Amino acid sequence: MDKIVEIKALSKAYTQGHEQTLVLEELDFHISRGEFVSIVGPSGSGKSTFLNIVGLLDDVYSGEILLFGRRLEDLDEDQKALLRLKNIGFVFQFDSLLPEFTVAENIEMPARVLGSGGRKARELLKRFGLEAIADKFPMEISGGEKQRAAMLRALRNAPALLIADEPTGNLDRHNSGVVLDDLRRAADGGTAVLMVTHNEEAARRADRVLRMNAGRLEAQP
Repeated sequence: MDKIVEIKALSKAYTQGHEQTLVLEELDFHISRGEFVSIVGPSGSGKSTFLNIVGLLDDVYSGEILLFGRRLEDLDEDQKALLRLKNIGFVFQFDSLLPEFTVAENIEMPARVLGSGGRKARELLKRFGLEAIADKFPMEISGGEKQRAAMLRALRNAPALLIADEPTGNLDRHNSGVVLDDLRRAADGGTAVLMVTHNEEAARRADRVLRMNAGRLEAQP
C-alpha cells in the first residue's frame, strides 16, 4: 500500500513561563492508503496535538514529516493550505453543520471553497444510504445523521486522508456503530482513516490500534 503519511522522530513541546512541557517525543508513525488506524490514550496525552500536526494545523515541531510524498519543511503556508483543502478531510466530535443550508449544500461546501461544484454530494449521500435527507436542514435530522453528513462533507473533495477526532464521542452506541461502519467504508474505498478516540471498543474497529503513552505511539495488543 502507498504510504500517505510518514513521520520520523516527531517532537513537540509547549513553553509556559520558564517551564517546558514535552508533549510528543521522538515519535514515529505511518499510515497507508486504504488503512484505518485508531489512536487511544488519556486526555492530555498528546493525541489532539498529534492530529493537528498531521492535519497541517500546527507547524511548530521538530522531526521529519512526509505527507503524500512531500516534505512539509519544503512547503510554504499557501502550499500547505491548498494541500490540506484538497487532500485532507476532518471530522470532529460535533458536526458543525451550517443550519441555513440543506444537508446536500453543507456537503458541497468544501468543493465551493475550491471553486468547483456538481452533484458529488448527492452521489455520496446515495452511496452511504442517506439520499432521503439530502434536501433536509440540519434541525430536521437526528444527531447520528448529522454526524454522518459531517463525514460526507469531509469526504466531498475525495481526500487521501480522513482525520477523525472523537467522531463518536457525542453519539449513542447504535449511531456510533453506524459512523464507524461509514469510516470503514471510506477506508475500503481507498481513503486513509486516522481516528482518535477514548472508546476502546470503537478503536478496535480499526486495522491497527496505537496507544499514545508518554508522548510516543505504541502498538496496542
